[in-house]
Amino acid sequence: MSVTEVVEQLRQAHALLTVAREATIVAEAAISEGREIFDHATTGSVWPQVPEIRRLGQEAGDDVRLAHNAMIQAQQIIDDYCHTIAGHSAAGPETTPGTTTGPTARPAETAPSSTVDMTSKESDATDHRTHYAEWIGERERAGVVIRPKNVTRMTRMPNGRIVWIEEKNPDGGQDHILDDDRIDEFRRMGVPEEDIMDLVFTALDRGTVVGYSGKDRPVYEVVFKGERRRVAITVMWTGIIIGAHPISRKRKLRTRLHRS
Repeated sequence: MSVTEVVEQLRQAHALLTVAREATIVAEAAISEGREIFDHATTGSVWPQVPEIRRLGQEAGDDVRLAHNAMIQAQQIIDDYCHTIAGHSAAGPETTPGTTTGPTARPAETAPSSTVDMTSKESDATDHRTHYAEWIGERERAGVVIRPKNVTRMTRMPNGRIVWIEEKNPDGGQDHILDDDRIDEFRRMGVPEEDIMDLVFTALDRGTVVGYSGKDRPVYEVVFKGERRRVAITVMWTGIIIGAHPISRKRKLRTRLHRS
């Protein structure tokens, strides 16, 4: 079998894994929503099966997240092998800085310069603002609580999920992420205040979940302004971002969502 044929088969496997990853995200959202509805419906219930059902729901969510992470790792292995035999990722050879070609086109894992990265991010943010009203309406029609006047930034992720952040939110959000203590944490990691929200949205948009921190916060790894960064981010099932903090790449992370 020629190198070209091997790469084509790997590309197809990579694309199928992307589809499967998107399915796990949808499944995770459905499980989370089902658990919330069940918890609300059974509050105060003495039905003996309630704790067991809740435990099974928790385990189902954990298993879906583990499957998602396993698929990410499989894609990384495929990409590494493609780089070894063909000099490019499974998505195809690079064409312009920060992009790849092919049916599963996605941002490249390396950013050649901070200038290119920031120009792209500023352009993306401007383009996305034209869709805010549309996305807010979509979330409202889904029955999600969203405060349009408090929304400071939104994006639709590659998997189709809409995420956003609000200010003046008692449950967290921009004010929480940009409080003095958190800003100091990011600064000590080499991320100035003006880059924090760009890092958070870049991590969600094209980062990889490499583990979990704290109670249940996924840790994303992403190349940002030429540096590989890790940031832990909490996004509720609705899509609202309520917290984020930087993580050292030297820190050992949990592979499971919850502590066993």
